[in-house]
Amino acid sequence: MASRRLLCLVALCTIGNALLAPTVHRCSLTNCRAKSGGFGATTNKAPSKKTKAKAFTKKQAQLEADRIEKAPARCPCHPGLEYQKCCAPCHAKTTTAATPEALLRSRYAAFSLELPSYLAATTHPLHDDFDKDTVAWVQRLAKGLDASYFEGLRVLAQESLGENEHEITFEADVRPKDSPEGAGVTLHERSRFMREDGVWFYREGLDVSSKKR
Repeated sequence: MASRRLLCLVALCTIGNALLAPTVHRCSLTNCRAKSGGFGATTNKAPSKKTKAKAFTKKQAQLEADRIEKAPARCPCHPGLEYQKCCAPCHAKTTTAATPEALLRSRYAAFSLELPSYLAATTHPLHDDFDKDTVAWVQRLAKGLDASYFEGLRVLAQESLGENEHEITFEADVRPKDSPEGAGVTLHERSRFMREDGVWFYREGLDVSSKKR
């Protein structure tokens, strides 16, 4: 009788241990999850939109700084002017364009050198293309600039509309990068510029047209 009781106790202990074992195992896994932050803690999460934006901005800033440093000696806005003494200070943000024409020239040079951040920064908030999402805007501009060569700028006429408003008529030669030399179009535009808190911005393009060269 005693041996039967002993066998029953052993069996109960064995069954009890078997039932308890999964519970202990689950507790261990729970502890692991708590310590490691979850089963997926070791999996690389996709970077957030904010993180991507910061990474793009940093990379783009370095890319544009390199382009400014390696720019041709002659300024894209005028073959008779030195870039470092003409538009480079504006592009490097050490100064702002002192006049509407200086802004026009620095923006044209920014098109030529592929500096989309400068174009976004010098566009008036009332312009139709203005975008508060600067990162997305600069990305779109960068794609467009990469497709063309800007081969010449000619200022044709200017008119002051007051202390803080100015218009300039100009022509610019533009050629798609996949076109042969000498091809492309001549853009004709009357641009309006506005000054806010002492700083000139590109407000809008008026009477815009183009013709094949």
